[in-house]
Amino acid sequence: MLGKKKFEPKLMYSINLEELIPRDNFYRKINELLDMRFIYRRCKDLYGKTGKPSVDPVVFIKLNLYGYFENIISDRELIRKASDSLSVRYFLGFDIDEELPWHSTISRTRALMPEELYEELFSEVLGKCIDAGLVSGEHQSIDSTLVKANASLETLEKKKPELKLQEYIRKSIENNKEEILTDDQLKNHADTRDQQDKKDNVKTETEIKIVKNLVGDKKKKRSNRYYISKTDPDSRIARKPGKKTDLYYTTHYSVDSKTKVITDVLTTHSDIGDSDTMMKVVDRASKRLGEKGLKIKSVSADKNYCSGENLRDLEQREIIPYIPTQKHPNTTGGIPKEEFKYDKAKDIYVCPNNKILIYRYTTKRKARTYSCSSEDCKDCSLRIFCTSGKKVRKVQHSIYQDEYERLEKRLKTSAGKRAMFLRKTGPEPIFGEAKLYHGMRKFMTKGINKAQKNSLMIATVQNLKRLIKNLNKKKNRTELNAKPYNYLLKIFRINLEYSDSFI
Repeated sequence: MLGKKKFEPKLMYSINLEELIPRDNFYRKINELLDMRFIYRRCKDLYGKTGKPSVDPVVFIKLNLYGYFENIISDRELIRKASDSLSVRYFLGFDIDEELPWHSTISRTRALMPEELYEELFSEVLGKCIDAGLVSGEHQSIDSTLVKANASLETLEKKKPELKLQEYIRKSIENNKEEILTDDQLKNHADTRDQQDKKDNVKTETEIKIVKNLVGDKKKKRSNRYYISKTDPDSRIARKPGKKTDLYYTTHYSVDSKTKVITDVLTTHSDIGDSDTMMKVVDRASKRLGEKGLKIKSVSADKNYCSGENLRDLEQREIIPYIPTQKHPNTTGGIPKEEFKYDKAKDIYVCPNNKILIYRYTTKRKARTYSCSSEDCKDCSLRIFCTSGKKVRKVQHSIYQDEYERLEKRLKTSAGKRAMFLRKTGPEPIFGEAKLYHGMRKFMTKGINKAQKNSLMIATVQNLKRLIKNLNKKKNRTELNAKPYNYLLKIFRINLEYSDSFI
């Protein structure tokens, strides 16, 4: 007989929400695993003692966790999805007939919550991962990714100076007055009148140059120097191969090599170089791991994080760096630098024609510059192959040359090759996971502080996934050890059914 189900709602129900949620439900496990009572202590000073009670801060944090677990980045969609889910209601502590907070309340509360609260939540989950044996702390892989800001290029506008145009021009000319006089004094053969005319011309040219820089050239591409987003002033224009030019933030991950647990996350402006952020990430990760008695022994990252200053700082902290260097091709069109032999004891270079290049000066980029005398270079038989014009050949090397040489030798070892493998299999897949499943493709909030909060929540969610997975493995292993015969019998029955299906 064909059965047809008819739904007839009852006036009274005798059910319990807890009984409707399976024991192995994901959100039930998180509820049992995380003790979030510290949030009340952290948020105590944010609320007054009178007035209408606000949304529970623990409920707010749990709603955020649920949103990033389910890849929901809209507050409206977040409340709508949470309202019709029994497991989420149980996770939040709301009964079946209770109404969830309004979506606008979530937005206002997000602006109210301090960044330190998110940092403490991330550290709490990381501490549980360390206690579960998921983190060794010895090797950390660091990488970054661009995250789309909640603003478009159409919102860009030219930066306005703090001073008015005429005042800005006047002060700029006064600041450059000494340089103008110095340039004019170099022409000693001109009479006083001609010198004065040239001064006036220089001033006029200076005014034109200042106005052009201030107003902007029509042919000039939009850059962070001259443009800012009126929607999200903290976002920055960024360009990257494979990505279109847009407004972004940059999120950095430090990932442990053992089970790919995130040990630190930091969001910065996208126009800040990775090498400038390297030591901040290392310091933050070292502090978190140090609280649990762990010490970082080595670090791997891509070439954008490499700088001589970073290499020296890491070695001084007894951390071994495995960071490829940037390749700088020979653009002089002459004999490459490798053909020049460096005598470290005498601090000189010897060119292929046995001419000596001595130290002259150090550049702003901290490169020691060596060159030979003009007489030696002028009479050299290899001059046409080495340099052009009246310039003498110069050779440079960084003041961190020793650090770079040790790095090159280190990267060729088996430990260096393993570190490069860990970098490729560490942060990069985790960024892909975050963008595909946890809402890191785009930050719907505005401002660098909220972007950091979002990144911390996403990283917390990813660490929770690994922690729950580890607990499930331990549970299955325990059940296997407790009932070995039942397990073997189950395997035997499966194989028997499988073989019978082909008879």
